Amino acid sequence: MKTDRFNKYKFNATILTAALLLGGCTITDVTSTTSGSVDAVTPDVTLNRFVDVRLASIQKEAAQGEGENLEALADLMGQRDRQAFSSWMHTNYDELFSNLDKPSQLLSRINNQMRIEDRENSQI
Repeated sequence: MKTDRFNKYKFNATILTAALLLGGCTITDVTSTTSGSVDAVTPDVTLNRFVDVRLASIQKEAAQGEGENLEALADLMGQRDRQAFSSWMHTNYDELFSNLDKPSQLLSRINNQMRIEDRENSQI
C-alpha cells in the first residue's frame, strides 16, 4: 500500500515537471515534500533544466526583448520585474550569447553581468 502511494506521487511529480518544463509555462517555486531516495525537484535543478530545454527560444526572445520564455526565466531567477529583465536581456544580448557553447553558460553569464552592473551602479 505504501509503495503504491509513493509511486503515485512520483508519477504525478514527473508529469507535472515535464508539463511545466516542456510546455513553456511560467513557475515561481517548485518544491518536493516526498521522503526517501527520490531526487527532489529544486529551483536550481528546474532553472538549469528550463534553460537546457528552452535555450533556442530564450535566445530568440532576448534578441526581440520580450517573450514568455524570458518571463519564465525571470520568475525562475527571482526577478520581480519580468519586463525589465526581458529588456535587460535584450540590452546585454551580445555579452550573454556570443560564443555560447552550452546552456549552463548562459546562467553564469547572466549572474556575472548582473554583478558587474551592480558594482558599477554602487560606485556612482
